[in-house]
Amino acid sequence: MAEFALGDRGSVTIITNDFYDAEILQVFEELQIDRERIWNGPARLVPEPDNAYAPNTIAVYIDDLKVGRLSAEHSAQYWKPITRVVSSGYDAMAHLQLSAVLRKLQGEHTIESTGILSLSAPGSLFPLNQAPVHATLLPQGASMKVLDENDHSAYLHTILPPSGEGRVILTLEANQIKLADGSVVDSIDVLHDRKVVGRLSTQISEQLAPVIKYAFEHEKLTSAWGTIRGNAFEVSLTVQAARPSELSDEWYRTLPNNVPELIEEADSYVVPDAYVPTEGESQQNASTKSRRRGFGATVAPAAAVASIPSRSKKQSEKAPQEGTGSSSKLAALLGVLGGLILTFGIVLVFVKPPLLGILAIVLGASLAFMGLYFGRYNEEPEYDIVDS
Repeated sequence: MAEFALGDRGSVTIITNDFYDAEILQVFEELQIDRERIWNGPARLVPEPDNAYAPNTIAVYIDDLKVGRLSAEHSAQYWKPITRVVSSGYDAMAHLQLSAVLRKLQGEHTIESTGILSLSAPGSLFPLNQAPVHATLLPQGASMKVLDENDHSAYLHTILPPSGEGRVILTLEANQIKLADGSVVDSIDVLHDRKVVGRLSTQISEQLAPVIKYAFEHEKLTSAWGTIRGNAFEVSLTVQAARPSELSDEWYRTLPNNVPELIEEADSYVVPDAYVPTEGESQQNASTKSRRRGFGATVAPAAAVASIPSRSKKQSEKAPQEGTGSSSKLAALLGVLGGLILTFGIVLVFVKPPLLGILAIVLGASLAFMGLYFGRYNEEPEYDIVDS
């Protein structure tokens, strides 16, 4: 299935912890205690209309591994645009940063993970217009201010969405202008649907002109993502495009136009059933998990898929062991004796020489702490480890 790259001018944190540990571990292949690892790459957003436990959830996949899901709130916000992409026959793709670290907590090893999608707001995922058919689209990059857009404000207000912000596909056209001193410089005009709406600065024009000319030599126009913002009184326009140094050799070879056409907007879209529970989700659905699965200190993926049964502590019902009473008496005796010697030492400190008093204080304090230690040790309950 062809891919549809979603707008990436924002960030959305996904749910990864607990129910996707085995799958996340397969992404990283190995994790070590307290050593965080980070994975960056494309992720596929899959709507799950048949998820009986969390209806209309949007799952997040790396290849065939489900590594997380959008929260219920975010799933509701993004459900309509994502299902539109899938119903149009495309995979909805977004950049994901996934981090994971192995922790040892209370004798058990658990995976802590975080996933952040680079994802625009729901209303800005798609451009308000389509890219020209014979055009190559520059990858998204840092924002560049469009100059002289106020000269075209009347037209720009006709395409400004009611929300006050939207994504647009702009066309970049390289021209040469002659300055007053007779020199010739490159200037890039910015067009929306064949109508000039501004220009880029001289410095940016000099950088991008060779790229635009290269595409033109290969019978392609050059398009770029843009953002329009404004209100009834003013409007602004920016271009988000990669610089020439950021373009890959593959981009120059293929000159891609990766803004496929979507089906018409509707109130809802039909998408196929797609819910495939992970191991953790299956356990969650069968019964509420009491704690996370445990893993070894250094974990390999082959062994990680099978979870280690969690264990709980149960208070021992054994009768008090012999000698407990005598130990308590010894602790009390040490405490009393230490207190007396400590008091005696404090008195001796004020009598010359004070060395004997200092020694008595040290001895008395030591005996008192020993008594306190034995007393607390004998008060601790005993535990047995049992399988839950």
